[in-house]
Amino acid sequence: MRQIKKIILIIVFLTFLLSPFRVNAVESTEVHFSKAVVAFGEKNYQEAAEEFEAVVKINPTDSKAYYYLGSCYFYLKDYPKAKEALLKASALDPALEGATGVLIDEMEGEKRMPPEKKKLSISGKFGVEYDDNVILNPSGTVTAVTDEKDSRAVFDLNLDYKLLEEPLGLAGFYHFYQSRHGELTDYNIQGHTIGISTSAKRDPWKFRGQYSFDYYYLGLSRNNYLAVHTLIPTANLTLGKDKLIQFYYQFRQKNYFQCTAGATDQDAVNNMAGVNQYFFFGNKSYLKLGYSYENNNAEGNNWDYNGHYVLLSYLYPLNENLKLKLGFTYNPARYQNIDTAANKKREDNQQEYSLSLSRKFNQSFGLSFGYTYVDNDSNIATYKYERSICSLTTEFKF
Repeated sequence: MRQIKKIILIIVFLTFLLSPFRVNAVESTEVHFSKAVVAFGEKNYQEAAEEFEAVVKINPTDSKAYYYLGSCYFYLKDYPKAKEALLKASALDPALEGATGVLIDEMEGEKRMPPEKKKLSISGKFGVEYDDNVILNPSGTVTAVTDEKDSRAVFDLNLDYKLLEEPLGLAGFYHFYQSRHGELTDYNIQGHTIGISTSAKRDPWKFRGQYSFDYYYLGLSRNNYLAVHTLIPTANLTLGKDKLIQFYYQFRQKNYFQCTAGATDQDAVNNMAGVNQYFFFGNKSYLKLGYSYENNNAEGNNWDYNGHYVLLSYLYPLNENLKLKLGFTYNPARYQNIDTAANKKREDNQQEYSLSLSRKFNQSFGLSFGYTYVDNDSNIATYKYERSICSLTTEFKF
């Protein structure tokens, strides 16, 4: 009898001891539920979902909380989570099957419907860069090396408008670029690009052609600097689910407005042809190997050259929203004529290493950190340089 009394006393004691926690849990559930209902009524579905998640974590048998949680994810278009919560609600309370079934059927219907395609897309980035050797090369050809360091703000805006969708695509685009240096303001660049592209698809091939016209201004006074006409046809061949080969040709006509006549005149016709091989992996990573040959035929003898590009890049997603990209490019260039200042033929061997880490916050915004190191070895001291660039940019897309 004494043992029974002791057991009863222990049970009473534990019930008394734990009752505040149970009361607090009930009160906490009611607080979260009330906040969730208010947020749901204000159509703040993300906040409401977080509160309903807190409710079901405390009380995993609350069918109404699961129903509202599923409704929140439905409006947020997170259909996998919505369906999971709605099925849980109807399992806990069969009376909710009618209401949950309507939402699930609507989700399934939206999945079967092709997504509405936007005609206009807006993207770009803005941020800061630190450059320990500022160089002028808007066209890809280095025209001036300062041996001076500086920071700059950069802004890049892209507008693309689709006139026709595939299998026969047609689009127009406009790109804007602006850099503003802290001290070396003579090296500020403003660029405008307009163009048109067309595409055609016939499995396993996809063909694309693009024409663009670039116009660059230089310095605070926006002096006319460079105009470039570019034509790029490409052909992509898909080999199964994990391989793609890209063939391309690029024609460029460059007109430098501030060039002097004679051997130093950089106005040129530039031709490049190349091939890229892509390998895609199951974790959404890919490896890219590429080679291209370039011929630059300039008005001035100092700028006639043939070049080769060997490139390697690898993209690896660290998680769903964080991506690491590594790149390497080797570019030997052999100039065809004797340089008038150095009295010998110029030979350059350039190596470029790059690293970027990109974090996507949502479908519209992201943050990217980048580092690029360039080592240009040349047999003419004027063109021999090293360069490091660090960047932090915010990326946007609508």
